[in-house]
Amino acid sequence: MRFVRAAGARIVGLFVGDWVQTGVSVAILALGWLIVSRVEIDGLAFVVALALAAQLVYATTLEARARDRRG
Repeated sequence: MRFVRAAGARIVGLFVGDWVQTGVSVAILALGWLIVSRVEIDGLAFVVALALAAQLVYATTLEARARDRRG
């Protein structure tokens, strides 16, 4: 049973490295969906995509710094 739990944790860890960053991504998606569905401005979806890309770069940078500190 320990093996199954450990394997499950590793699989989830592949997709979700940090729950806070995942929450930020979900919040950006939800807020973007809400705004884009209510406001009819050309290019707004592109701004949401840029926000997600910036968040991805930020999260990756944080993860790299944390791994660098751990050695």
